[in-house]
Amino acid sequence: MKRYLSILLIFFISLAMLNCSKKSQSDLANEQFKLSEKASVNLEIQKLRDLLISAQTDVEKAGIHTKIAVIYDSKGDVSSLIKSATEAIKFQPNQYMSHYLLGKSYIAAGRYSDAVDELNISIGLKNDFAPAYFEMGNAQYKKFSYPAAKDFYNKAISYDKTMIDAWNNLGVIQTSTGDLKGAEISLKKCISIDPGYAAAYKNLGILYDTKMKKGAAAVEYYNRYLDLRPDCPDRSLVKLWISAIGG
Repeated sequence: MKRYLSILLIFFISLAMLNCSKKSQSDLANEQFKLSEKASVNLEIQKLRDLLISAQTDVEKAGIHTKIAVIYDSKGDVSSLIKSATEAIKFQPNQYMSHYLLGKSYIAAGRYSDAVDELNISIGLKNDFAPAYFEMGNAQYKKFSYPAAKDFYNKAISYDKTMIDAWNNLGVIQTSTGDLKGAEISLKKCISIDPGYAAAYKNLGILYDTKMKKGAAAVEYYNRYLDLRPDCPDRSLVKLWISAIGG
């Protein structure tokens, strides 16, 4: 009996080792890179926190907290971003970047009215800062204030004509509000700026599929989207859309 259990144990250990070995060298390398990147980011945050100890003025402290907030924004850590941006504003209320970051974090947290308040302050402090207008457009979109959202996206584009996310979001709103020609122009502008911007291909597919009834064009753009994003989570759904059109 003991010998049987030993053989069984060896079998399961071997099976586990086999499963582990199925991970490709590429997967392992990616995991290692992500761990290394995370450690590097955490080290950078700690260095900035150490600088806070020796910071002499409120302006210095505000600047350091803002740098920390930028890192948390890149990580997508919303709660830490809110804390860091709030600390920056406490030490220096007149920094447009801190109010912008706080407004952006409030959108992610679903606090859209608070986001509008902070972004208005940011715009008041620097009225040509395109990202603040873009996030204001996002906040208005979340509040279903589509005309206001369009105005802010257009304002963002007026200050930065290469702001591809603003062109894309403008195209989405134009699609939903019936400005189909405008939507087509906006979404194709995305592709002209960056031919690898996958979302624009999908949104053009939706425009041609659901609004303009151009099936062949819709299939073309859906397929381009899938080519650019082979591992996208909505791959099966988009393939169903293609199949429904007859592509």
